[in-house]
Amino acid sequence: MKIFFLWLLLLGGHHSFTQNKVKWVLDFDSERNCLQIKGDIEEGWHLYSIKTDLNAGPIPVKIKTKKSKYFRTKNDFVEKYDAIKVFDANFDSDVYIFEKKYFSEQKIKLKKEALAEVTVTYMVCNDQMCLPPIDKLLSLKLNVNE
Repeated sequence: MKIFFLWLLLLGGHHSFTQNKVKWVLDFDSERNCLQIKGDIEEGWHLYSIKTDLNAGPIPVKIKTKKSKYFRTKNDFVEKYDAIKVFDANFDSDVYIFEKKYFSEQKIKLKKEALAEVTVTYMVCNDQMCLPPIDKLLSLKLNVNE
């Protein structure tokens, strides 16, 4: 019986500290030839915009597209939503954050069918704490005739 309760405690503890505070989706807008990263942020948590000064402390969202011979990136990912400027007591500085939603795009030139692989590096915080940075790998099959 003690082992059962220990197992439940470990399982519950792991669940409460997991970093699944953001649900990420990689999509492709074939009309505009854009890779799109969408993030739904759990209530009470926030992400940091690339507009945040790196010396402030938090790790802003960084998105890296794996090179492919079947498509060419035309620029870096660009955040499409306006970040909110706030004073963050966790870092004792002004930062730019996203609450609830994140959206970013990258223009590409697709030559033929390809697998797009994108790594999103991010850190989430709430009013009391921050979780360590995490890398999330997303992939999507791109079709020329979508």
